[in-house]
This record gives sequence, structure tokens and C-alpha cells, in this order.
Amino acid sequence: GRVSDVLQIIAGFHGNILSIVQTIPLNGVASLTISVDIAEDRGDASEMINEIESRQGVHYFKILGQKN
Repeated sequence: GRVSDVLQIIAGFHGNILSIVQTIPLNGVASLTISVDIAEDRGDASEMINEIESRQGVHYFKILGQKN
């Protein structure tokens, strides 16, 4: 359910998912890496990040790379 929540948030901000990698859950926690492209004129990446970070079940969120 948590992955689905994150994907719905990304879709709500018009994000184009390029890849998804999820580890096997250990002690009920899995790592998820998602590559997302958001066109500047379609969605607000900063607001999307805030929305994902505020979700219950998200323990750690990090931006690995971002185009400026």
C-alpha cells in the first residue's frame, strides 16, 4: 500500500516514472528507489517531495540527483 500511495502522489504531480527498484522488506521496511521526470510546466517537484515526505510509513527520503 505504501508504494501505491507514493506512485499516486507522483502521478498527481504529473511525474513520469522512469524506473522503480524495491528491495525485499526486512523487519517490515523496504528501500524504494524511483527515477522520476517532471516537466517544469506540468508539476512542482518541491511540493511533490514535501507530500511524499509527509506520508505515514516514509521513514527516509533523499534526492539523489536533480536537473536545475
